[in-house]
Amino acid sequence: MGGKNSKKHTELKEKEIKLLIQKTGLSRQEILDWHAEFLQNHPDGLIDAGEFTSIYRQFYQYGNPDNYAKFAFQAFDNDNNGKISFSEFLIATAFSINASQGDDAEKSLEFAFDVYDTDDNEKVDRTEVEKLLEAVYQLETGTGSYNFDYVIDELFRNYDTDATGYLNKREFIVALLNDPYVRDYLLVN
Repeated sequence: MGGKNSKKHTELKEKEIKLLIQKTGLSRQEILDWHAEFLQNHPDGLIDAGEFTSIYRQFYQYGNPDNYAKFAFQAFDNDNNGKISFSEFLIATAFSINASQGDDAEKSLEFAFDVYDTDDNEKVDRTEVEKLLEAVYQLETGTGSYNFDYVIDELFRNYDTDATGYLNKREFIVALLNDPYVRDYLLVN
């Protein structure tokens, strides 16, 4: 039984490759290369939050990625088992890379929404935005805190169109597509 479960996390099926091509924008060869390297470092095909944070530290050497990595890990641990598979890892990693390179903006912003929606209730409230702004700030600067009240006030004043006190996915995406000021604060550069 353990052998079958272990194989499930180390094998990359054709259907999964096609899905990853679609979700990440990476080529088939890039996915296979990432997979081979991932398995070299994680032979069971899974990584935990600590390992994920270590990988983020390699990508973001100048800031402090620990808090942001925690949120990203939670967003992409789809089955909430405390580990992420290669596919979950690649989607999370490609999201971070693609978001900063301006690839398919709407798709990247949907992933961003999933990271900001820390309680998975399909909406983002002021507290979630504040926590993530803090994490993005630490990721990019390496320093502690900053007062984001003005940014949060502007975001909700301009884009909480139904005045519910939270942003749904559409409102969040519209805000980031239309407002470079807000986008600069909310997305990892």
